[in-house]
Amino acid sequence: MTQVENHNHYRLYGGLNGYYEENFVVTTKNQHLEFTRSLSPVVSLDLSGNNLNADLPGKITNLLGLVFLNLSRSHISGHILESILRLRQLSSLDLSHNKFSGAIPQSLGSLSFLGYLNLSDNDYIGKIPYKYQMITFSASSYVGNHGLCGSPLDVKCPGSVLLITRLRREWQFLYSDFLSE
Repeated sequence: MTQVENHNHYRLYGGLNGYYEENFVVTTKNQHLEFTRSLSPVVSLDLSGNNLNADLPGKITNLLGLVFLNLSRSHISGHILESILRLRQLSSLDLSHNKFSGAIPQSLGSLSFLGYLNLSDNDYIGKIPYKYQMITFSASSYVGNHGLCGSPLDVKCPGSVLLITRLRREWQFLYSDFLSE
C-alpha cells in the first residue's frame, strides 16, 4: 500500500523575496521517501485545453514568480481571487472559455506588468474595473460575459445613465450661471 502526504511551506528570505515549497512524503512498503521541490522558479504555467472541472486553486497565488498563466478552455469555475495581487510579475493572464463567475476584482488593475488579459466567454458580472492597467485592455478581453458592463464594452451599467444625466444637469447649471454673469 502506498500513502502520500503533502506539506506546503511558504518561506521568506530577506524581505519580500520568497519561494513556495512543496514536500511530498511517499510511504510504500514501509519506506518513507521525501521529495521537496521549490516552485518559485515557475514563471510559466499553461494548463489550457484540459478538462480540469474544478475551482481555481487559491494556492496558485503562491507562485510569486509567475509571469505567464494560461488556464483557458479548462472547465475551471469559481472566482478570480483578490489575492491575485500577489502575482506582481504577471504579464499575461488567459482565463478565457471557462466557467468563472462573480465580479472581476479591483486588484487585477494593480498588476502593473499585466500586458495581456483574456477573460472572454465566462460568466462574470458587474462593472469592469476601469483603472490603472485595466484601461489598456480592449473589449475583446471581456466579450462573451453577458453580465459585464462598463468601459470598454458598449454595455452601460445600471445607474450610470442617471449619473451622467445628473452630471450633465450640474454642468448646464454651472455653464448657464457663468453666461449670465
